[in-house]
Amino acid sequence: MQTHTERLRAMITRARALLVILPLLGFLTLAGWAYSSPVGSSPDDDYHLASIWCAAGERTSLCEETGDPSTRIVPRAFAVDPCFARFSTESGACQIGEYTDPEFVESDRGNFLGAYPPVFYGSMSVLATDDVQSSVLAMRLLNAALFVGIVVALAVLLPPVHRATAVTAFVITLVPLGMFLIPSVNPSSWTIIGVGTAWIALLGYFDSHGRRRWSLGVLFVIGAVMAAGARADAGVYVALGIAAVMLLRFARTREFAIASVLPVLVGALCIIAALGSGQIASAADGFGGVGSPPAVQGAAPTIPGGPGSGAAPVPQLSPLGLALTNAVNVPSLWAGALGFWSLGWFDTPLPAVVAFGGVGAFVAVAFAGLARVDWRKSAVFAGAAAALWFIPTWTLTRGGDQVGMEVQPRYLLPLIVMLAGFALLSVRDWSPRLSLAQRVVVGLTLAATQSLSLFVNLRRYVTGDDVRAVDLNDGIEWWWPGAPAPMLIWILASLAWAGLVAALVLLGDRRAVRVLQGVADPGSDRAVLAR
Repeated sequence: MQTHTERLRAMITRARALLVILPLLGFLTLAGWAYSSPVGSSPDDDYHLASIWCAAGERTSLCEETGDPSTRIVPRAFAVDPCFARFSTESGACQIGEYTDPEFVESDRGNFLGAYPPVFYGSMSVLATDDVQSSVLAMRLLNAALFVGIVVALAVLLPPVHRATAVTAFVITLVPLGMFLIPSVNPSSWTIIGVGTAWIALLGYFDSHGRRRWSLGVLFVIGAVMAAGARADAGVYVALGIAAVMLLRFARTREFAIASVLPVLVGALCIIAALGSGQIASAADGFGGVGSPPAVQGAAPTIPGGPGSGAAPVPQLSPLGLALTNAVNVPSLWAGALGFWSLGWFDTPLPAVVAFGGVGAFVAVAFAGLARVDWRKSAVFAGAAAALWFIPTWTLTRGGDQVGMEVQPRYLLPLIVMLAGFALLSVRDWSPRLSLAQRVVVGLTLAATQSLSLFVNLRRYVTGDDVRAVDLNDGIEWWWPGAPAPMLIWILASLAWAGLVAALVLLGDRRAVRVLQGVADPGSDRAVLAR
């Protein structure tokens, strides 16, 4: 019969095994999403593909200069929207052969004048080759691996009190939009990764000492560079996260002043980088301020009877009326990240249960985190919530647009991840905790909504969503050459995510948490056994 010490040692061994298994499960899930759609399936991919292929300058067979700084010679498929965009019944088969077409054309659709920061495009361009499909798949898998690697590093390096916060904030916010975007060639991939990890790494930096502090400082810088180097608004989000963390840890001490040098410097550089791109000026003016109709933007219906629904023409409102209309409808953008809006080019509608489950899981876990607050936690949570409300309201109203036009949920998802993290912050010696029944309900919800979202996304591109067959392998019209069958991809990714969530549900037990708190630390066996 095992003694108490032997049982604890066995738990430590299993916990360490999970540190290897859980990252693998996370990567398998994201890899499933990487395979779930063809080249060109994420929003504005024609623009982003051209920007990546031209990021390293003129390269024969990839991108050529024209003498006009605003245009480049690019593959013909990069110069137009994908043939399946905005037509949910059109499978990915229509673009077979498009990316092997040797024809090149002149295009102004790309980051040729510096509208976006250059870091994301330049990094992805290293993998750009003549084989567009293989290159895009490699980029998607690389971004999935980067996300998993950074989160694992945080889980190992963060002080024990912050580890659950770092992981849980992502788990309750990534289904389905984050799952779709992280393993993609859209700059929003790095925005979500960078913003979501930079602030918690900085919090760990302030709460640590020695090598661990500087390791977390490096992770903070990596996250900030990824975010600010992908989208200008992400640089602003990183700066907001820095301000929030410095408020959380502010103290009138020499140690705090010295530790603050790094985040202040990084925050200033993020703001400078943001102001140096064209995105911030465009957003401040409401993306041109032209009130573009939803049909031009390809937006899916988001508010019944509202912009993009097709039920009636968008009414002309006074500036105050427009501001109030946007303010009361902005929450649809938040819910859009959790399944209320369609995926892809807003042409892959999801079942209502996905949004219902996603919003429910987020609210349940966040409210558990808000069971105990102090004034600092209240301030940063309220600040993030205010930013989520004010930024889209201002941008839309400034441009004469209503919710459903111009501003997309993916622009706000990084802030939503950060908001979840703020809600889950520990207060003194108290950490958020759900009962076993609550954890099981949330876990089952997340496992089901992820699996259903992935199935719908696969179905939409494999055959078009006019086919209702349960077997994804039945009547395949498009698929990656040489890849495992779509049904196998769906099963593996669904099981991987379900396994990851199940493990986190079990690890929510107080005794398991105490064990895990020391697992990543040197000499943890002795530390845990002493508890």
